[in-house]
Amino acid sequence: MGLFAWALALTALSTPSAPMCHRQAKLSALAAEVRSADYRGDRAALARLNALLGELDPSTLGADRDYWRGFARWRRALNGFNETPTPTDLAEDLEKAIVHFRGSLAQRPDWIEPRIGIVGCEASLLYLAGNEEQKRKPLLSEFVPMLQGVQKDGLENPRALWLIGGLQAFAPPPHGGDFAKAAATLTRALAAAWSESTSEPAAPPWAPTWGGAENLMNLAYIYSQGAAANKNLALAYAQGALTAAPEWHYVRDILLPQIQKLPEASR
Repeated sequence: MGLFAWALALTALSTPSAPMCHRQAKLSALAAEVRSADYRGDRAALARLNALLGELDPSTLGADRDYWRGFARWRRALNGFNETPTPTDLAEDLEKAIVHFRGSLAQRPDWIEPRIGIVGCEASLLYLAGNEEQKRKPLLSEFVPMLQGVQKDGLENPRALWLIGGLQAFAPPPHGGDFAKAAATLTRALAAAWSESTSEPAAPPWAPTWGGAENLMNLAYIYSQGAAANKNLALAYAQGALTAAPEWHYVRDILLPQIQKLPEASR
């Protein structure tokens, strides 16, 4: 199946139609708004949506509510990394996201999704910490065992594989910098996303089912870099990501123009 067809099918198959109660509908609507704001790079909207999610009754779907609060803060920080000048509140957003993810995990201890969020946030905090050992040591004490758990439990989870593949590509050596290994992981993640989107019964609309477009984006980025550069392949993955998420500011306005500037000799 071509990338465009794959992305369109994934989008269609992940669209729910089952009736929901009012609270479920509200959570579903806010989660969809968070995803849209993330793709648009709208950091102000992500902060506003975090607050609106906090107004929902935690007695029902509390773990899901706290997950999306964490996700909104996490993606507010990640979008900030793409801004110039770099915002000064990235660490604050990441730390608040971890608090929300921990709250979600406390209510559903076996749920992998908030663990993925915590690992993702702590990876960014480790990057911000640089060589400051006083900041790195307490982060690593939670990051390392939680990452190991995500690696063990997330072999069929497209979001876990997206995170693992990203670390394989972009973490400092010897832990990262292996684009070939990362590309293989991200390709497996695409298959996992397809399997998830076609599974029965379908996941409820407030459940985290993102990952298809994100893995396409990471593959596009990998195939636009250095010795791995392959312009045609990078373009195909980027266009596939935009087919799945047409409003994605980073892919449309930053990554795709960079790929288009690659020399035609990139194969």
